[in-house]
Amino acid sequence: MSAMQNLILWSPYAALPPLSLWLNIGATALVLILACGLLGAMFLVIRVMSDDSDNFKTIRGMVEAIFGNPAHLRNGQDETPASSSTQNGTPLATYREPCPGCGEEVTERDVTCPSCELRLL
Repeated sequence: MSAMQNLILWSPYAALPPLSLWLNIGATALVLILACGLLGAMFLVIRVMSDDSDNFKTIRGMVEAIFGNPAHLRNGQDETPASSSTQNGTPLATYREPCPGCGEEVTERDVTCPSCELRLL
């Protein structure tokens, strides 16, 4: 081969690794960065929860609202709202609304409608 043919066959990209290797390196770096960020966020939440300030109440309220029932919707725990006073030992219903199936009035205490037995949420 002559020197001219060697220059024509040589490419500046011949020394670079293939594109798939760069994609693998980039994806691995991205996953590691995201994992470190998640780990750092978990440590931050633990530090805030164990702090002496009242920040943990705010975070606990957010977590309960996302993953479970908030404190004000739980039955029989903490203090009861002022609107549910008791008369003769039975608490009053805080609201009444018509059943979506038959239209009869139901309260939040009813699991099913008394007339059409529709399960209420």
